[in-house]
Amino acid sequence: MPVSKKNIGLSQLKVGIFALAALAVLGLLILNSTGDFNPFQKKMRFKARFASADGLREGGEVQFAGVHIGKVETVRFLPPDSAESEKVEAVMSVVSTLDGTPITERIRTDSTAQLIATSVVGNDKMINITPGTVKGNSVSENHVLESTTAISINQLTATGNDLLGQINKLSVPINEILNKANRGEGTLGKVINDQSLYNNLDATVGEAKLTMLKIQTILEQVKSGNGSAGKLLNDPELYNKLNSTISQLEAMSKDIRAGKGTAGKFLTDEALYNDIRSTLADVKTSINRVNVIADDVKLMTQDLNEGKGTAGKFLKDEKLYNDATVAINKFNTMADKLDLMLNDLQAGKGTAGKILKDETLYNNINQTTSNVNQLSSEATKMIYDFRQNPKKYLTIQFKLF
Repeated sequence: MPVSKKNIGLSQLKVGIFALAALAVLGLLILNSTGDFNPFQKKMRFKARFASADGLREGGEVQFAGVHIGKVETVRFLPPDSAESEKVEAVMSVVSTLDGTPITERIRTDSTAQLIATSVVGNDKMINITPGTVKGNSVSENHVLESTTAISINQLTATGNDLLGQINKLSVPINEILNKANRGEGTLGKVINDQSLYNNLDATVGEAKLTMLKIQTILEQVKSGNGSAGKLLNDPELYNKLNSTISQLEAMSKDIRAGKGTAGKFLTDEALYNDIRSTLADVKTSINRVNVIADDVKLMTQDLNEGKGTAGKFLKDEKLYNDATVAINKFNTMADKLDLMLNDLQAGKGTAGKILKDETLYNNINQTTSNVNQLSSEATKMIYDFRQNPKKYLTIQFKLF
C-alpha cells in the first residue's frame, strides 16, 4: 500500500505555533503564581550554617522579618572537622531587591538566620532572616550569616519529659510532708491541726479589728480638726505660716546662691576657698612637722629606754645613780659642816666669829681707819705745800768755819 503524503498548510502551522506559545505562557504563569519562579527576576545567594538541619529541606521557605523573599536551594553537610555548631550549610536564593531597596541594604552583617518551625505540630523548618541595623555593614553575594535555632518540638518534648521526671521525684517528699501534716507532725501539721493555734489566731484577728477601729476613730478626729494632727491638717493659719517659712527659706537659698551673706561668700567666694585651701596646706605641713617631731621623740624615747646618751645613762645606768647618790651625800655632809661654821660665826667663836661679834675690835679698826685717813690728809697737805713752795724744804745752809 503506497504511503500517502499529507501536506500541512501554512495556516495550520501558525495555529500549532500559537498553541505551543500559549501553553508556554500558561506554564510560566502557573510557575510564577507560586512566587518561586520568575525568569526575569535577579536572585542573590546567602549561606547559613547550623548544628543540625532538623527538618530543613531543599525548597524550604526563606523569610525576611516574616516576609517571603526566596527559598532554600541546597542543604549539604560540612566537613567532619567543622565546629559543633556548623555541621550543616544551607544555601538560600533570595530576591535582589525588596520594595525598591537592594536586599543587601536590608540584610546586613549583624543580621541572623534563624531556623524555625513552619507549624506547631509539623517538623518542617524554614529560615527567617532578621533585619540588620546601622551598626552593621552591607553584605555581598554568598555571605555567611550568623545563625540561631529556635526550640523544636523534639526539644520541647525532651524538656517536658525531664520536667515530668523532676516532678515525679518531688512528688515523693511532698506526699511525705502532707502525710506528716495530716498526722499533726511538724510545724505545718500543728498549724493545720492545733485548735489552740486557731484560737490564738482568732484572738489576734479580733485584736486587729479593735486596733483598726481605734485607728478609724483617730482618723475621724483628725478629719474633724481635733488634736495636734487635726490642727496640722486643717488649720489654714498653720499652713500659711509653713508656706511663709518655706518662702523665707527660698529667699535665703537665693541669697546664698547669689553670694550674699557669710554663707553665700563661703559657697561662692573663690578667694575664701583659696585661703581655706592654703590654710589646709599649712595645717598639713604642720601635721607633717609634728609627725617628724613625734618620730624624733619616739627615737629619743627609744634611745632613753635603751640607755643611750647622757639622759639614757642617767635613767638606766645604776653606776651613775650610785655616783649621784654619793655626791649628794657628800654635799649633805659639807652642808652640815657649813651649818656648824655658820653657827660658830653666830656664836662669835674663832677669828671670823670675833670679827663679826666683837665690838671692841670693830672700834679699834674704825679708830685705825680714822688715823690712817688723818695721816693721809696730812701727807696730802704736805705734798701740796711742797709743790707750792719747794724752796722751803730744799734750802741748804752751808757754813764754813
